[in-house]
Amino acid sequence: MPQIYSKISATVALLIGAIIFLSGTSVTESHAQRLIERDKILNPLESPNVSLDDGETQWLSQVGGWGAFGTYALSRDSDHMWYQELGAYAEIYRRGNRSSLAITSQIEFIADASNDINFSPRAIFWEEGLLYSRRYSSSTFQVGYYHRCKHDIDNLRIGEERTQVFGSALARVIVPASFLKENDAVFSFQYDHYTITWEDRIPAEFEQLSPGWDDLRSSLKMNAAWKLPVGESANLHFDSYGMGALFDDEMLFSGKFRVEIGRSQRAGDIRFGIYAEYLADSGIPVQPKSVTLAGFGVRIMTPGSIAH
Repeated sequence: MPQIYSKISATVALLIGAIIFLSGTSVTESHAQRLIERDKILNPLESPNVSLDDGETQWLSQVGGWGAFGTYALSRDSDHMWYQELGAYAEIYRRGNRSSLAITSQIEFIADASNDINFSPRAIFWEEGLLYSRRYSSSTFQVGYYHRCKHDIDNLRIGEERTQVFGSALARVIVPASFLKENDAVFSFQYDHYTITWEDRIPAEFEQLSPGWDDLRSSLKMNAAWKLPVGESANLHFDSYGMGALFDDEMLFSGKFRVEIGRSQRAGDIRFGIYAEYLADSGIPVQPKSVTLAGFGVRIMTPGSIAH
């Protein structure tokens, strides 16, 4: 009976992100912040490259990260054609295999197709954070603070600019689950409380357009990931997220579903996949609007610490 419950939990977690994605596409006035780590579950304690005895401590115990490149060729708007992501973390303190303190930094770069080579830099999103992880039994609890900003690139030809700065204290719980085999799935629940919310739009007449970022208060996000072995060395990966952002007078949603195939080696994981994502506010144009993005790309990442 416990195995049945865990399988149901993993399935529900994977499907909720897809359901929110599908339901969100019908919302005409939805807006929410664009978090770079929105489709990832970072947990330095899961890295197979570090293992300490109980009570043993180590400083600067590991570094890791990820990179991604792909296209929005299947569904996009005028602001999106290509994307690139780079992320890294450094574990500055480790105690046994139960406690970890890490700093993290990542960028998401967006290019559109508005020049002769169909690759014109459009916007960049930036994050830096401090993340503490503590393992209890099979689950991991995390707290931290993330500072984020967004800036336009090469926007003189457009004559418009949208700049954002926001930061939040977060709490997250990560729970493994079993679907076809033990611990082949994982899901997480994350709450962010925003302490900084600021936005500037040029021309100034666009300042009053909804949403008002000063009214952003908190967000709740759920991620799920499932790994299915294929053959002797490959894996099929399914992952999703669903996120709701709470403003003063409304709750608004975004979501993503992705399927990848790849293989894991000691040096890292490499995956090729296809995805669909609904962003309630892309964060790029001065007149906020939602967008449905779909395409394919490649990712590389440190094994273990980026689930799954």
